[in-house]
Amino acid sequence: MSSGAPGLFGQGSLELDLEGQLELSLAEEPSAASSADQARQSVDDLVRGAQRYRTASQYADLLRAVGSSRHLSPLNAVLVDVQRPGATHVLTAARWRERHRRVVRADAQPLVVLAPRGPVTFVFDVSGTEPLEGAPPLPHEVTDPGAVVAGAGEPALTARLDRLVDNLVGLGVGVRTGRLDSQQVGSVRAVTGGRPLRRERVARGGRQQTVVERVPLRYEVVLADGLEPRRRLVALLHAAAHVLCGHLGTPDPLWWPDRSGVEHDVEEWEAESVAHLVARRADSSVELPPSLRQHLEAGLQPPLFSLERLARATGDLEAYGTRRFRTAELGRARPTT
Repeated sequence: MSSGAPGLFGQGSLELDLEGQLELSLAEEPSAASSADQARQSVDDLVRGAQRYRTASQYADLLRAVGSSRHLSPLNAVLVDVQRPGATHVLTAARWRERHRRVVRADAQPLVVLAPRGPVTFVFDVSGTEPLEGAPPLPHEVTDPGAVVAGAGEPALTARLDRLVDNLVGLGVGVRTGRLDSQQVGSVRAVTGGRPLRRERVARGGRQQTVVERVPLRYEVVLADGLEPRRRLVALLHAAAHVLCGHLGTPDPLWWPDRSGVEHDVEEWEAESVAHLVARRADSSVELPPSLRQHLEAGLQPPLFSLERLARATGDLEAYGTRRFRTAELGRARPTT
């Protein structure tokens, strides 16, 4: 697909109790907001500084780990794999006890992940737990996380597409169909000017009144005519990944970084990987795209891609296809961890 462009912790100490809660003890007792920012920045630094995934086999392992860890956000799945390659199913100590009647062994390695309602928390792999008396057998999703998950039917795919398109409109990404070269399924480019995009929402409170929002057109995606829903979804994910990975610049550095200077092979590697991961986490029968598969099967070294941007874009696009976000939430307000 053409993109239209070339080409753990800092200050403070950590204390863990067996309920998997993290306390940040900082010298000057900063606010909760600044503590969260410091923790998240440290996690980002951990991901950015990861020196793994420089071989084909390591990268293939990463795709399998993130693709099968559906109980984690993509970023948290990456964090777990960075810290403990080969981890299969992770939960907090409290969740292991509540859900599976298992306890964490004293020698188990704690793994840092981002928490839904706080900066970070600790989780433990199943290999670091042991059953309490009378514990039930572990369920299939724990013992075999790579098992095939049935794909969605056409109505569910269409609904996912509609949600994704609607949220992309909120970011200023227009999506239409059109005629493309025979080898293309989609394209994306940055645009300036043009008619603003229209996004409708139902006003809160009172009567069910429809409000029309106008969003500046920033990017245009064209999908090939006649694609069936599954191919259309993957093509749209690929195009949107170019946008969220910063390959076409950025309207605001707080949304995503401007990475318009990266090489073309890096752009395509990241966009193909993001589209594959989002699709595979919804349907584990999805296969690697030919370009990635041939590269990895040949044992070629991956290009110098951004692991942090790949994980963030995967999480955002997964969320955009799952629920509708208010326009004010999109971009700046980071919808996922």
